[in-house]
Amino acid sequence: MYLAKVKKNRTTTYILRESVRQGEQMVARDIFDLGPCPGAWIDYPGGNAWYLSPDLESKISSLAATFDSDRFEDLFRPFLRPDIRRATRTFRQRAFKQYTPMTRRQKEIIARQVHAFDKRRAHFLKFGNMDQGPMVNMPTVIFRQLNNKSRDEIEQHFMAQERVLRQKDLKSYIYTALDLHRFFKGFMAKQMPQALDQDKVEAFFIQELCLLNKELFGLTSRLHEYLIRYAVMFFDHTYGDSVLLDDMVKDFQFRQRSRWFKPPGASRQLSLSQAFKIFNLTAKALAAMDKKDLTREFRRLARQHHPDRGGSHDRFVELNNAYQALLEKLS
Repeated sequence: MYLAKVKKNRTTTYILRESVRQGEQMVARDIFDLGPCPGAWIDYPGGNAWYLSPDLESKISSLAATFDSDRFEDLFRPFLRPDIRRATRTFRQRAFKQYTPMTRRQKEIIARQVHAFDKRRAHFLKFGNMDQGPMVNMPTVIFRQLNNKSRDEIEQHFMAQERVLRQKDLKSYIYTALDLHRFFKGFMAKQMPQALDQDKVEAFFIQELCLLNKELFGLTSRLHEYLIRYAVMFFDHTYGDSVLLDDMVKDFQFRQRSRWFKPPGASRQLSLSQAFKIFNLTAKALAAMDKKDLTREFRRLARQHHPDRGGSHDRFVELNNAYQALLEKLS
């Protein structure tokens, strides 16, 4: 049993559902519509105590194919009064069931049955890695809760888990979940997708999203609402800043420092006019920028001119010196 958050007539409502087997597939079945506020079914008799409406529990136990009272209560825990939720957290943790290790057979079944799209999503949400390595090496335990679930329950699970993602991680999350890096060569594809041809990335994104739409939901004429959110995440956000480029710059500076050496008294700094020309900026444009804006522009240009990516060594040196000169101007 699980709690599904759905939109009805432009309002959000919560429906108790369960995944049941239908032939060889797991499908979702509605049990009860709780309305827009599940917390309305919670009573507080006093102190830190709370309980669900006895009438509701009795009704659900008669309607559900399987009923676990502890699991049923856990579904309502996010809707408790904050003070009660905090006060009872310790007791809930003590009541956790002991973890049961999976057998080799169970691991094989889960690895085979859980969809690759779900595996990549679960892995990113657990570890935050874009370079996930071979799928066969992913720890099966993180997919355990996705086994024997309907597609609807799986999507509701990920909707809840994705709330922890920061805005700057959303596009990288979708890029990784759809395994878009496999369409490109080089280590940059797994570590810094913003350096790729974004027209091609977007084309592959649409292609893979449409394939998932047909494979998971059997739709071709419209995009399922569960996948619409990924289109929004992808097109309405930018990739987060990558430390990879910063590391490349630092490494370049370290390796090439002897080539930059000049006799005492010789200046390596560029004039401001030269710096403006290299960045294609005017003094007025620079005045409207802050350090983050300038750094963002520097990273864009560095991706083009870094020697490790086929750029000119001298051009990159000039770019770095121009960046330092403009930073001083902003300080």
